[in-house]
Amino acid sequence: MRFVPIAEESLGVRSVAMYVETHDLRILLDPGISLAPRRFGLPPHPREISRVLELRRVLDHYLSLSTHVFISHYHRDHFTVPYESIYMGTGSDTYVNVYRGKVVLLKDPKDLNYSQRRRYYGLLKAIRSIAREIIYADGKTLEIGSTRVVLSRSLPHGPENSRTGRVVSIAIDDGDLKLLFMPDVQGPMYQGAVDHANSIKPDVLVIGGPPFYLSHVFSEEDIELGIKGLAKIVGGGYLEKLIITHHTLRILEWREKLSEILSLASRKGVVVETYADLLGRSEDLLEARRKELFETEPPPEDYLELFRGSREDED
Repeated sequence: MRFVPIAEESLGVRSVAMYVETHDLRILLDPGISLAPRRFGLPPHPREISRVLELRRVLDHYLSLSTHVFISHYHRDHFTVPYESIYMGTGSDTYVNVYRGKVVLLKDPKDLNYSQRRRYYGLLKAIRSIAREIIYADGKTLEIGSTRVVLSRSLPHGPENSRTGRVVSIAIDDGDLKLLFMPDVQGPMYQGAVDHANSIKPDVLVIGGPPFYLSHVFSEEDIELGIKGLAKIVGGGYLEKLIITHHTLRILEWREKLSEILSLASRKGVVVETYADLLGRSEDLLEARRKELFETEPPPEDYLELFRGSREDED
């Protein structure tokens, strides 16, 4: 199996896009790239805008290789939207190259909150005539040649009964390596997500860790649940590699916050990496550094005009 990180917070954007290839399957996981419309009271810095466009080109390359696309849920950093957006580096028809001719594995809309369901219907309207096939993923198992694909049942985007939505994870097993991709489970905070990981027993786990910066959304108890959930998985004795992603890396001091997990992983012989590590790059946490960048690299006086009328919600 070959897996290639494409875009993510350690590379300077909001995303978890990854390309996975086996003998039988070429799939793009969560083909979205986005930026926080506001962080520290500021819009994206010019460096962030440039990075979105740069990584969009990388995404396009791997989409040209892919036969399948997987969408875990409908926050806009996880799928390419069918409209123009400065925050996502999209034009009005960017989405066509993402979904045209692809088998698209989608999160089922039946248990979504209002905002995600609205985005789902907008996406479905745009792609149903151009996708090769649309499959609702929740709870399904697919055999593609000798590759086995296991989709989880719907999981909360955080703790049980979370208002932030629902997600689906995907496990890919080619007989030599088993990879589990669990975005936005926020730790995981939910015991059912821990149980699912323990049932899959992946060699490699790509997971959305605790969202330390979202203290206005999640309680200290929720964050602690996320750390404990991750510890249960790392302590399971099956992991070779843990790839920490996404919300966790929206603060500079994320390693200190996850020191318990890093220590446990070291004792268990589990390698902990980020997308940047996998690519042999230094972390470039542009969102976490946004305030600093506006101070050290101030944009032109008329720069903020770019965002007038373009404000979008966080996800």
